[in-house]
Amino acid sequence: MTNSKTILITGSNRGIGLELVKESLAKKFSVAGTFRNKNNAKELLKLKSNNLKLFEMDVVKENSILNVSNNIDYTIDYLICNAGINNGYGGIFDQDHSYEKMLEVLNVNVLGCILTIKHFTRNLGKNAKIILISSIMSVQKHSGSNALIYRASKAAVNNIMVSISQELKSKYITVSSFHPGWVRTDMGGPNATLSAKESASFLIKSFENLTFEDTGKFFNYDGNEMNF
Repeated sequence: MTNSKTILITGSNRGIGLELVKESLAKKFSVAGTFRNKNNAKELLKLKSNNLKLFEMDVVKENSILNVSNNIDYTIDYLICNAGINNGYGGIFDQDHSYEKMLEVLNVNVLGCILTIKHFTRNLGKNAKIILISSIMSVQKHSGSNALIYRASKAAVNNIMVSISQELKSKYITVSSFHPGWVRTDMGGPNATLSAKESASFLIKSFENLTFEDTGKFFNYDGNEMNF
């Protein structure tokens, strides 16, 4: 990859992740996209570009992450922790909130971010940016009773973002989190206000505008700071 800007996006096979790949390529970024299962990455695998490299990677398996990290021979300017899942929007007494389903959400959404950052920090270039995709559903002041594990996982993502931003301050690496908006994806549903393409377009512009002063902060997709 020869472009001056490089970006790695986890969970790049669908939804916002897939559109982040497309938008990054349109802006002439050199892109590394990861996906967990090639059977669910058919649209991603159809993309053809000299600036695109794709890797099968599971964010909750350290050996899988290390394998990709070891096979990337260039520095990363933007590390985007986008991989995430939801176990449904029901309440705690719904079937979607079985122990197994809740544990899967916490593993992918929370530990997946930690492990991704842990093993890719060595690949980061000077003044690199680490971005965690969170959600407005993470905020502590809310009146919702639904999707409590998803909410909790995204609240944890923001907390992790703050901790890691402190740990990496001495390296001048910016660590921030973003709410992607209410997006028409499998997770966001058909009534959401933004298309995945619109969200990705806003997000990439906001990523490019990040400075070291933004480390430890939570932003809306349009770049406005949010409380959490």
